[in-house]
Amino acid sequence: MLRVFREKKRLLSIFLWLVIAAFIGTIFLVWGMGGKTKQANFAIKVNDYEISFAEYQKEYENFSNTLKALLGGNVPANLDITKQVVDGIIEKYLLIDEANKKGVFVSDVEVFHELQKTPSFQTNGKFDPKRYMEVLKLNRMTPSQFERSIRADLIVNKMKSLIENSVYVTENEIKNEYNYRNTEAKISYIKISSKKFKNKVRYTDEELKNYYEKNKENYRVPEKIKVKYIKFDPKQFNYNFKIKEEEIEKYYLQHSNEFQQKEKIAAKHILIKVKDWQNKTEVENAKKKINDILNKLKKGEKFEDLAKKYSEDLSAKNGGDLGYFTKGQMIKEFENAVFKLKKGEVSDIVKTPVGFHIIKVYDYKPEKKLTLDEAKNQIIEKLKTLKKNAAFNEYVFSTYRDILKASNITAYTLKNKNIKVFETDYFSIFDNIPPIGNNIDLKNKLFKLETAEITNIVDIQGIKYIFELEDRKDSYIPEFKTLKEEVTNDFIDDKAVELAKQESENFLKKYKTINEIANNEKYSITTTPYFKRTEPIPDLGINTDLAQDIFTNKGKLLSKPYEIGDNVYIISVIDVKTPNYNKITNEEKNEIKNYIKSIKQNEALNSYIEELKNKAKIEINPSITAK
Repeated sequence: MLRVFREKKRLLSIFLWLVIAAFIGTIFLVWGMGGKTKQANFAIKVNDYEISFAEYQKEYENFSNTLKALLGGNVPANLDITKQVVDGIIEKYLLIDEANKKGVFVSDVEVFHELQKTPSFQTNGKFDPKRYMEVLKLNRMTPSQFERSIRADLIVNKMKSLIENSVYVTENEIKNEYNYRNTEAKISYIKISSKKFKNKVRYTDEELKNYYEKNKENYRVPEKIKVKYIKFDPKQFNYNFKIKEEEIEKYYLQHSNEFQQKEKIAAKHILIKVKDWQNKTEVENAKKKINDILNKLKKGEKFEDLAKKYSEDLSAKNGGDLGYFTKGQMIKEFENAVFKLKKGEVSDIVKTPVGFHIIKVYDYKPEKKLTLDEAKNQIIEKLKTLKKNAAFNEYVFSTYRDILKASNITAYTLKNKNIKVFETDYFSIFDNIPPIGNNIDLKNKLFKLETAEITNIVDIQGIKYIFELEDRKDSYIPEFKTLKEEVTNDFIDDKAVELAKQESENFLKKYKTINEIANNEKYSITTTPYFKRTEPIPDLGINTDLAQDIFTNKGKLLSKPYEIGDNVYIISVIDVKTPNYNKITNEEKNEIKNYIKSIKQNEALNSYIEELKNKAKIEINPSITAK
């Protein structure tokens, strides 16, 4: 069962990502549409809950737009969006209903905590009630509407956590997964290049046209948009202000915790690493080496010189200097030893998970609270930053309000000609274009805009932007005559691979070993080093089907050829060897345990929801499924 989940995990993660993206989009893009969709009876009933057509339509549009943005405006015809949206809504209300039955609830404090974490409602990193109200007002939402939505999602998340936390992972499951990941194989292969078959390919115009018709979608030009934008760079924002003495004193009193200087120590060390604690020879050699170094220190050799010469740490070039650090910054064993030393003292040998150390403390600063005079310069710089950030954010937000009043950037700049407006070239969802880069969330928002519509304020690496959709070019497939040369090349490439594959199949029918093929047909054999199932196959890359066949056919010539890129390969498996489970590290064990746990949690959640569905009264309005 675990193997099946592993193969499905990638698809599952994509689907979950889409659901998350859909939720984010719903809050700030769709809620503002209240009243546009007429409510009539219900769209879906889940036990005693009635989901309106308006709510269903919001979920449908958001999910659909997300898919279109991801897939370049072209959603596959066989993808049933309606079913996915309906299933998502049913799952949500089944979990809310079950939470009510089991007494699972979300308090007002939890809702408020969630609001506080939302960056859109923050000023200078802190929740701002005024900004909260302004953002909701701009999106035509009331606090009660938004908070109900937050409460519902928190309840759903609580129920999911309860279900997911019920699973556990056995030692045998960890062992099986460890063996699966760390089993190694070694292969020999013959590469048959398709290039030598290209001059044998023959074709007619009719064949090219048929090929084009069958592969039309490969030539589709994706939807493209062009945007204009205004940017606000805080580095170019000039703001004149003075910091008053009373402001400094007030900040010092109100933020006293910031000026509590923790106990800290400055130390140097010499490290001899141990990579495998199960390897007795390695451990003994490391012990001997660190003991020899300690003896040199006792004889008067300089610590820094020995660190530069022997230490196996990056700090070696600086004489082992680690600088100042506080408790909690170093691994426990190292910390316990170093904080027992006085200034100028050198430790005995200290064992930690990374190896053996010798430590020298060269300075110590006890815990203390900075005085107002000591903290003054720090406070001035802090207040300057806070005041500048607040003024900058207010300037950006007030400009955004003015742009909204004017309708968009185009209308606003007609009256404010001093504002510099930038413009992109046309780009698709797949293109990397400044200043958007590969920000998929931002691209999704931009591709959902109507012409002349603007975004909210967008932050890209500290610079604020407001975007407006200037123009859109729909996705289309060029005519055959404009693509004839490209189609011809693709046709020849594909046919050449087919011919290479045919020749490989003939070899496999004719000969029993890879050596016979190489000797009789004049091909060279390449042998790989050992590789793991989870790693790319040396020179051949990642190929799930081939890897599965390799690791289940030790000592055999594989019965079919494999197409990889423009080449075809004949594969012979030399050896497959399993690992020693006793050598698993705690880190590996925990990672595998968490991996298996996440898979089992998904299965537990799906099973639980399926059981709820079987017991629930669910009605779906026929008008939805008839779409």
